[in-house]
Amino acid sequence: MLTARHITRRFGPVIALDGVDFEARPGEIVALLGENGAGKTTLMNILAGLLRPDAGSVDLFGRALRPGSPAAALAAGVAAVHQSPMLFERMTWEENLALGGFGAGITRSGRAAFAIDLREVAARAAATAARLGFALPAPGVRMERRSMAERVRMEVLRALSFEPRVLILDEPTGLLAPGELLAFLDVLRRLRAEGRIVILVTHKLAEALAVADRITVLRRGRVVAHRARGEVTEPELALLMIGDLLPPPESAPATGAARGVAFEIKDLTVERDGWRALDSVNLAVAAGEIVGIAGVDGNGQSDLVDALAGVRRPSNGLIRLGAPGAEGSGGGAIAVIPENRDLDGLVLEMPLWENLLLARPLLDRACGRLGWLSASRPATLCARLLERFHIRAAGPQALAAELSGGNRQRLCVARALESRPRVLVAHNITRGLDLAATAEVHRMLTAFAGEGGAVLLISSDLDELIALCGRLAVINRGRVRALAADERDPSRLGLLMAGGH
Repeated sequence: MLTARHITRRFGPVIALDGVDFEARPGEIVALLGENGAGKTTLMNILAGLLRPDAGSVDLFGRALRPGSPAAALAAGVAAVHQSPMLFERMTWEENLALGGFGAGITRSGRAAFAIDLREVAARAAATAARLGFALPAPGVRMERRSMAERVRMEVLRALSFEPRVLILDEPTGLLAPGELLAFLDVLRRLRAEGRIVILVTHKLAEALAVADRITVLRRGRVVAHRARGEVTEPELALLMIGDLLPPPESAPATGAARGVAFEIKDLTVERDGWRALDSVNLAVAAGEIVGIAGVDGNGQSDLVDALAGVRRPSNGLIRLGAPGAEGSGGGAIAVIPENRDLDGLVLEMPLWENLLLARPLLDRACGRLGWLSASRPATLCARLLERFHIRAAGPQALAAELSGGNRQRLCVARALESRPRVLVAHNITRGLDLAATAEVHRMLTAFAGEGGAVLLISSDLDELIALCGRLAVINRGRVRALAADERDPSRLGLLMAGGH
C-alpha cells in the first residue's frame, strides 16, 4: 500500500501539515477532504515528490520514496493531476502528451531521436481515451484555445500515459457538467477495477460518498477522521471538515428590475478561428440582480467573459453600461473574476499586495494625492483584506504562488469586490472552494446585489445557479437562451446545457 507517516510541512510561520498519517490500498479510491488551506494539496505534492516534508516518510509497497523528487515518485508509479493545469499553453495537446509516457520510444524514421512522431502519440492517446470514455479534441490546436474541462482531460491522459500504480487527482471535477461528472466518476471506478490506487482530493461531499471506499478528513493541517464510506453521512462530513455548523443559505435577491438596467449586451458576436464563438448574444442585467448563465465548458463562456473584460474585440454588437449610481464613486465600471485564476487572475511570482493593485481602483486608493505609490498603504490594505476575506497567508509580502488554490480564489474575489464595481462578472467563482468558503462567497454576492450591484454569474454548478440567481439562461455553441421560471429544474437544465430541446 501507499503509506505516509507523521508528515509535517511548514511554509514560514504557517504549519500546513502537522504529523499527518495517511494510507491507501490497491484497488480502492480514497477521498481526501478538507476546507481550503487544510493541507490537502500540500500532502498531495509530498506524495508526488514535488515537495520535501520537514518530517515524516512516504512508503510505496514497502519501499521508501525519495523525498522531494518528482522523477523518483513517477518511476515508482506515482502520477498526479494538479488542480491548476500544468500544461504548456503555446503547444498543442499532442505535443503536451508527447512529453509524457505516450512519447516514449517513438521517433520518425530517419530523424534524430528527439523528433517524436506526433501521429503515433495521438494514436496511443486515442486508445487510452477510448478505453476510459474520453473524447479527444481536433489535432493541431494549441492548449491556450482549449476549454478548462479539456485541459483537465489532457492532464488525466498525460498522467495515465505513465501507467501509474497510484493516481492522485486534485479537484478534477470542478468544471465538469452533470453528464461529464458521471462519466468521470465511472473512469475512476474503472481505474480502481484495474487494481490502481486512486486518491481523490476534493471538497465535494456528494462525490466523495458516491465513489470513494474510504475518506480521510483534514482540518488545519491535521487528520481529524478516517472513515469508511458507509460509516458517515454528508452532514457529518461537513461538520468534520469545518468544525462548526454552516449558517443557513441566504435567498437570492429580487430581480431588481425597478432599479434600472446596469448593463446590456446587444447582438454580441465574437469570431474565433473562423467560426462564431458567440452568436448574436442578447442579455440585460439590472442593478440589484444576479443573472446566471449555465453551460458545459467550452461553449463560449470564456469568449463572453473576455469580451466583457475588454481583452477580446467583438466582430459585431455592443456592450452598454447604464447610468452610474452612487456606488460608482471611487470604484470601477466592471470587475471580472476569471475562471483560470493562475493564468488570467494573478501573477504568481508577485507578492499579494502587488496583485491587489492590478485593479485600477485599488491602485488609485493606494497612491497619495500627487500620484505617488505610498510605501505603507498597499500593505495595510492587503493585510485588512487578508483578514476580512479569511485568506490564509504569511502576510502581504507572501507570493501568490505560495497560496493554496482556494486562497488564490479568495484573493481574486477580494480584489474584485474591494474595487467597488457597478457590475461584477464572475466565471466559476467557487471552483476549488470548500463548503464554508463557498457559502461565504455566496453571501458576498448576495450582499453586493442587495446594495445595488449587478452580477453576471457564469457557472457549471447548477445548484449554485439555482440557489443564487433570480433569472437564468443557458449557453450552447455560442448562443444564449433565457429560461422560463418552470425550466429551473436541474435535470432540464442539464439537458439544455448539452444541446437538447
